[in-house]
Amino acid sequence: MFKNKVILVTGGAGFIGSHIVDRCLEENAERVISFDNLVGGNINNHSHINDDRFKFVKGDIKDYEVIKKYVEQSDIIFNEAASKLIVSLKDPFIDLQTNIVGNFNILEIIRKSGNNPRVIHASTGSVFGSSDKPFKEGDSQNPSTTYGISKLAAEKYFLFYAKEYGLKTTVLRYFHVFGPRQEFSGGAGVINIFLSQALQGLPPTVCGTGEAIRCFTFVKDDVDANILLYRNNSTIGQDYNVASKTRMSVKELAEVVIKKYGLKGMKVKFIEPRMGENLRPIPNTTKIEKLGFKESVSFEEGLEITKNWMEEYLKNKKRN
Repeated sequence: MFKNKVILVTGGAGFIGSHIVDRCLEENAERVISFDNLVGGNINNHSHINDDRFKFVKGDIKDYEVIKKYVEQSDIIFNEAASKLIVSLKDPFIDLQTNIVGNFNILEIIRKSGNNPRVIHASTGSVFGSSDKPFKEGDSQNPSTTYGISKLAAEKYFLFYAKEYGLKTTVLRYFHVFGPRQEFSGGAGVINIFLSQALQGLPPTVCGTGEAIRCFTFVKDDVDANILLYRNNSTIGQDYNVASKTRMSVKELAEVVIKKYGLKGMKVKFIEPRMGENLRPIPNTTKIEKLGFKESVSFEEGLEITKNWMEEYLKNKKRN
């Protein structure tokens, strides 16, 4: 599928990005470039790769001249680089610089160059805010965090550049992805947070009442969604929601983790709610399903895979 293609994965050492890198190598890409500033990413996510087709570049999409070289030589860009929600709560300026200025750099480089790569831009359900009914792609967007605001601005740029300048861009919105390699020490990645706590004999810690609903999607399915959109040129200039059909509250998730992996008698621990928390950021995924997307890894299967990874991670951390 990727034969003779040079692929750039921004945020390539991150959680989802590193899985996309692996998939591109499996699908016979000519060259795969992982570009990451290692603020949110981890170089250890590439430690298993021993392949001459792979290249890691430490760099920041905010640095126009550094990213320019790699954008101009790419046939495909999976744009996963982003400042995370937790970062935006601490420093909204960094969030703005990465999620808006950094992404704008990529678009401007493409517009000014003779190269017009296929681009799948990763966005988030945080652009919508919260609602009592599932969000369709065309529904009103009212983000409740600076992170959601900056990601929405980036989306608008990618869709605008497709329409006005003919760039081959597509927007893909993730909702509550989980799986191996997801960072969990900074307050994001609730499944991995709960697993790490329960496996160490600690009660899962829930912000607020735990009534917030989440739709947990295993990382392989989100990688599949990226590939699906790349393979369909009809998706150029379009935006898509992607998520599994699993719907549960954060409190229910904590109870599942306790039942499966916690100590006998363990109870959920409740703490103060987090600023800007969306209670029901649930998507309508009909649009991407019409292209053929469907969940391939059940929640239960994905949870067990992630638990096994977490056990190994905690063992290695203890050794070191």
